[in-house]
Amino acid sequence: MDPSGSNGHSTPSAGGNVSAAGTHAHLTEAQHATLQLLYYVDLLRSRWLLIASLTIGIGLSYGLHTKFLTVKWYRAQAIVTPVAPEAGLSMGTGGAGDMVDGLGGGIASILEGGGADTVTLAERYTAIMNSYAFTTDLVNKYHLEHNIIGVHSPNAPTVTKWSVHTMIADRFNTDYDFKSGNLTLYFMDPSPAEAQRVLGFYLDSLRDKLRNEEVEAGASAAASLEEEVRKTSDALLQTQLYELMARQIQREKLAQVQSDFAFKVVEPPVVPDNYFAPKARHNATLAASITFALVCIWILVSDFIRRAKAQFAALNQTTDRPESTTDDPSPRPDDGEDIHPRFVRNLRPKA
Repeated sequence: MDPSGSNGHSTPSAGGNVSAAGTHAHLTEAQHATLQLLYYVDLLRSRWLLIASLTIGIGLSYGLHTKFLTVKWYRAQAIVTPVAPEAGLSMGTGGAGDMVDGLGGGIASILEGGGADTVTLAERYTAIMNSYAFTTDLVNKYHLEHNIIGVHSPNAPTVTKWSVHTMIADRFNTDYDFKSGNLTLYFMDPSPAEAQRVLGFYLDSLRDKLRNEEVEAGASAAASLEEEVRKTSDALLQTQLYELMARQIQREKLAQVQSDFAFKVVEPPVVPDNYFAPKARHNATLAASITFALVCIWILVSDFIRRAKAQFAALNQTTDRPESTTDDPSPRPDDGEDIHPRFVRNLRPKA
């Protein structure tokens, strides 16, 4: 609706409304838009007590509810540095590596794989820990299913393995620092001790999985080399293959006994004293902002509906009394200086 009364047909009203209508006829588009804006600003300013009370009341109530009545989540964190398996095993296999040069050294590098940087290793470790197979094995191994379900959905009728995976994956997060090359692991739980314990399970399970993969790779490579030794009759090649096979076996055994295999723990799982979520101040600010916007929209829409009804009522009266279309002394709801009198008075030509 047009709050300035410039709706295509002007009906002069009694008294000051005649001069106001004449002034409105000379408004430019910018002045007309300004008049509309000032009307809505005055409308909201007239309801400032309602807006302020609802905004502050709901925001404060939601903040207090968040602080005192909601479940608090604590986040455990651990810092590790990814280490390539061949880098960790190079100290123990250095003697055998020095013995194998030329063709043997080339075969050994292929069998062990090229060196991977910490970024690639961190991405691989993160993908493993977020995978369905890893999470399912972790839950089954340490019997975490009841703890996870009890927090998220104690009355759930059916719980699938995928839902449990989703629940525990939502609590787990990682962050890689490109400057230091460290990978930080996080896990949230309402119990600080449980969060610390489960994050330790993550580290142990990851190391066990990587160690088993390395052991299986070494055993498979040694078996393949042993098969090649049986097939060849060249004594020199047999000697090189035996050396490579010995290196793979040594690699397998060292992977089984190395304590910091695949990554080094910079900081073991620890939980800060303060809870991580929810944040009462953030929630209170968000609730107050949403309340402020909704109340303002409600006031503007209510005024729009009220003025629309008044316009329709005036049109109906005009239709019922066609003889009074030109001499109707009653003002329309959008006419007059009461919209923003100071702005309209300033628009009048100076005498």
